[in-house]
Amino acid sequence: MVKKKDSGRPADLDMKIRKELDDAFDEAETYFATHKEDIPPTVAERLEPKFIDALERMAKYCEKASGGYNSLITSLAIKAVYGDSVDVRYHQVQIQDQTDRPAGFNFRGVSEGVIYEWMEEHEFHGAKSGWQTRTFERPKPYMLSYDENIGTIKEPFLICYDELETQHQSARLALLLLLWRRLQLREASKIELAIPRIHDVMQITNLFEAHFFYKYKDSKGASRLPVLAMYAIYSVMIQELQRFDGKHVKELEPHSAADARTGAIGDIEIVDNAENVFEAIEVKHEQIISKAMVDSVKQKIRGSQVERYYILTTHSQHEPTEDVQMEVKTVKKLLGCQMIVNGVLPTIRYYLRLLSDPGDVLPIYADVLEKDEAIGFEHRDIWNKIATGIIQ
Repeated sequence: MVKKKDSGRPADLDMKIRKELDDAFDEAETYFATHKEDIPPTVAERLEPKFIDALERMAKYCEKASGGYNSLITSLAIKAVYGDSVDVRYHQVQIQDQTDRPAGFNFRGVSEGVIYEWMEEHEFHGAKSGWQTRTFERPKPYMLSYDENIGTIKEPFLICYDELETQHQSARLALLLLLWRRLQLREASKIELAIPRIHDVMQITNLFEAHFFYKYKDSKGASRLPVLAMYAIYSVMIQELQRFDGKHVKELEPHSAADARTGAIGDIEIVDNAENVFEAIEVKHEQIISKAMVDSVKQKIRGSQVERYYILTTHSQHEPTEDVQMEVKTVKKLLGCQMIVNGVLPTIRYYLRLLSDPGDVLPIYADVLEKDEAIGFEHRDIWNKIATGIIQ
């Protein structure tokens, strides 16, 4: 016999609901990382247009009508666990004698004890419960004939319940759609970025390292992070080192822009007042530098007057191999450009030691993190958690 909680719901239900939410979120987040605008195909193919339209309308009002939205998320999660064995329109024990498919517990406890906490953990803020207002907690099932005034969302809210129970629509796919839309909203929201007040070279390097190597869903955005860190460092360094007198850091090109189209010879370019490239940096994320990479750079810098070119990688194996060293010497001999192959982290440590205050790079890093289009909410949120010690 399954052990019951005081609330009347099974002891393992909370865990099962969290798993359903986690699974739907993981699928939504994975899809969102590469398809920010296109509705997930499984949703479009398997859910009826009427149900999708109702869900989309609920998603639109997820903040303004967060109580009703929370109620729906709660019911969808319960439905995903129980399937057709529970009619989620009967959300209170006192009315569940009216159905032959009762849940045996009140949904409000799930809403407050599981759903709200899970949503807050994922930075989806809203009402603590969907049953905190009288219009939702009336002892009446959520039928199309529900006569309480629940505002703008009344029609789509009740349609969602009707589609679940009379048309046997998938609660799991509905959760996927709502969470995917919530990711879009979260992505578009402003997030104030933390700027740690630290000045120690190793502490700052460790912050960058933790940020670069966190296991992100969006690997494309993660590969941009070391570029932004090097850009922030150069932005400070050119103000302090005599070598860069009369030079400035060129604005970064979009991450998705092709070098052939932009004319850029590196991810970061130091230019003179005539926009001639003086020094350039190419940053690879978790890639071993190969002879082919050096040869590719050689082709890009032909005809330029660049004096020094760095190829840096975050890969642990960053020392140049013999064939890479030979190609680097060829570049120097043919083009007169000093090429340096090294690791991103050793270079960061070295450059930070050259600065009068290494901590000056952190406000610039936070600024480019906020503005760069390749950087998503996840990367910014993780930076804040690393910078404030929530993630070690």
